[in-house]
Amino acid sequence: MVLFQVLGPLEVHGHDGLACRLGGGKPVAVLAALLVQPNAWVAVDRLIEATWPEQDAPASAEANLKTYLWRLRRLLPCHDDGGARIESRPGAYLLRVAPGELDAQCAAEAADAARHALTEGAAATAVELATEALGRWCGRPYEGLGLDLGDTVARLDDLRRELWACLAEAQLELGRPADAVTSLRSLTSDDPLREDAWARLVRAWHAMGRPAQALAAYHEARRVLAAELGVRPGLELADALRALHSGARPAERPPRRELPRDTPLFTGRTRELEVLADACTGNPRVAVVTGPAGVGKTALAVHAAHRLAGRFPDGQLYVGLRAAGSPVPAATVLARLLHSIGIPPALVPADVGERAALWRSELAFRRVLLVFDDVADPAQVEPLLPATGSSAALITGRAGSLHIDGAVRVRLGPMSPREARALFRAAAGERGSAVDEPAVEATVRRCRGLPGGLREAAATPVVHPLWTTGQREPGKAA
Repeated sequence: MVLFQVLGPLEVHGHDGLACRLGGGKPVAVLAALLVQPNAWVAVDRLIEATWPEQDAPASAEANLKTYLWRLRRLLPCHDDGGARIESRPGAYLLRVAPGELDAQCAAEAADAARHALTEGAAATAVELATEALGRWCGRPYEGLGLDLGDTVARLDDLRRELWACLAEAQLELGRPADAVTSLRSLTSDDPLREDAWARLVRAWHAMGRPAQALAAYHEARRVLAAELGVRPGLELADALRALHSGARPAERPPRRELPRDTPLFTGRTRELEVLADACTGNPRVAVVTGPAGVGKTALAVHAAHRLAGRFPDGQLYVGLRAAGSPVPAATVLARLLHSIGIPPALVPADVGERAALWRSELAFRRVLLVFDDVADPAQVEPLLPATGSSAALITGRAGSLHIDGAVRVRLGPMSPREARALFRAAAGERGSAVDEPAVEATVRRCRGLPGGLREAAATPVVHPLWTTGQREPGKAA
């Protein structure tokens, strides 16, 4: 049975199970220093150093040490073989500890056995061993003593974390992800910089069919690693995220298809459409369309998006970035985008930078086509863009200075006369076929080749007299 308990406040139990009254002070410090190295000779100098850790040892330290050891010999139970519990030789002392008498040794042996059982495929045995070992802790090792025990306390803390990790892995092997989540939460709370624990937590939530919680765990890990170590998630966390995105999501909604209705009778812009198709399916997968009002930027982007939609099976999202004449803040757009792909509002970060990071992570393993219409400036749209992966973005804006690093630029101008005439006749329908060519050319010039003006002219009756400029009005001479 356990005689010495160090996984918490130091206690000594007799063979009757009752705790011995050791009191405090220097004798307990000496006992702690001996328990750090059970069944090993500990030099007198080391015992003195551990007993007076924050002050110079007195001249009588060695004599005092003998007194403390005498007290311990009187208080401690005899060894199982009836021999002395503490032995001595010139310049050193040894504390005899039988197997099963020191809780730290029992925990270490159980940890080894649990890891071996897990390797051998005996997950249930691993759970039993790890649970029993973790139950031995009742606080921080050697709690309350304030002694210089070297790296002993740190090693025992690491042992506890290894047991939590082993327990969680075994629980996952047994198909008990909810139990694994509880174990891994304890582990990540105790050691938030342990990336493998965060990766297992992501996988455990995923196994429970809780993708939102899995994603939240990933981003908490990413935040902690960035803040404390200045690093990005490593391969294990990235693999867990990839598995999350590629796995089935029972509660996930179908991909969003938000593109506006394609412009009827879209005409021309063949070269521009080819440029946009190459940009969205190659590299960098971001294209910017600029030009004056009425030149057809939105119509071009939407038409191109409809043509490319089949290459982006995870959704096509459309966002107008101007409302009531004012630019829509990036934070607002990010919240709307995250919600559109299934992130609950409660899990959307408050900070715009955190929202952007979460959005980029969501896009990393998706194929989504984004259309950002009427962008005011680069700062408004930069946080919304994919950083890696197979998603793409089409951006429209009036400002010729709308510059996005690495993006393909399409400066849209008036349509060519031939394309403008074709658009006018197509928009006018049956009436357009009866209009003579000079009238069509006059209308094209009047509209300056802008698609918006041409469509309006074709649809507005007040301009119809212009179509007959080559005909005599009734009662007039030719």
